[in-house]
Amino acid sequence: MKKLLISALGLGFGLMASANAAEMTLGGITFDTDNSASTVLWAQGGVFAGNLDNRREACVDPTDSSSTVGATGVECRALEVTGFDLDTDVELDENNTVTQDPDVLSVFFDDDLINGDGFDIIVFETQDQDDPPAVTMILNGTQLIGERIAVVEVDGDTFTMWGFDFANLPFDLAMGATISAPLYLQTARDDENTPVGSSDIAAIVGLNFGVPTPEIPLPAAAWLFIAGITGLGFAGRNKRKAA
Repeated sequence: MKKLLISALGLGFGLMASANAAEMTLGGITFDTDNSASTVLWAQGGVFAGNLDNRREACVDPTDSSSTVGATGVECRALEVTGFDLDTDVELDENNTVTQDPDVLSVFFDDDLINGDGFDIIVFETQDQDDPPAVTMILNGTQLIGERIAVVEVDGDTFTMWGFDFANLPFDLAMGATISAPLYLQTARDDENTPVGSSDIAAIVGLNFGVPTPEIPLPAAAWLFIAGITGLGFAGRNKRKAA
């Protein structure tokens, strides 16, 4: 009875945890929307046209997640990308130049990211333009171009999902490596440092927040040992019955 009660309690807590998790599956990838970027800053560039309330400038220190304004006091947070809200986005362009001041976002998460199995970051890009954008992630001075996972439709809008695996070159991080520094995003550039389109970033989701547990295969001989122990158990029980 006690074992049944403990099992029931465990099942109850498991169901509660599942109910509280904001799981979603898009493009064949299941993720928790609560693991979205908690803070996104303009590290370079910004928004200099349109409604004054919507204008942004780069933060004085984009490595400080508590930053709120830039050098002239203008908002420096990319609030449109914080959390999982695909209704808003920001455009990463070149500010009307080819090689100077490309827009760059500085991305923070509440928990350290862990290099786990498969993709570690998913970036959602709004597809509302004709050019073929691609998203680049920068870490420790090296850049990794995202892998196009899928094109999905959510509430009538189309998004490209870009996946980033920290184990891929040039990041080449070891399994279980922790990434605590901010990640940087910008539009991909070709070998001549020319931008490839401009990306509209709507959301950024982290997939691996815990150290992956390696699967330890059971040696083949162990199955024979277990079978032998089981056989001894049955033999002992039959012997007691006969007595």
